[in-house]
Amino acid sequence: MYRFVLPTGWVAQLTPAQFDALTDVAKRWNLTNTVEVSPMFGGEGAVVVNVGTMYLAVETDGHVHS
Repeated sequence: MYRFVLPTGWVAQLTPAQFDALTDVAKRWNLTNTVEVSPMFGGEGAVVVNVGTMYLAVETDGHVHS
């Protein structure tokens, strides 16, 4: 089970679609169980995650893009 936290250490408030998409990203990129995500500036609820070689954004509907 993955835990998605903000840089402050607080648990990120995600939609169910975001949680599922981030879980898929974490599995694909072999991330640790605790994954740090950041709010996307001007993203209306989207979050950004660093996967090592790039950043991926996850929209509230679960759409993932770089």
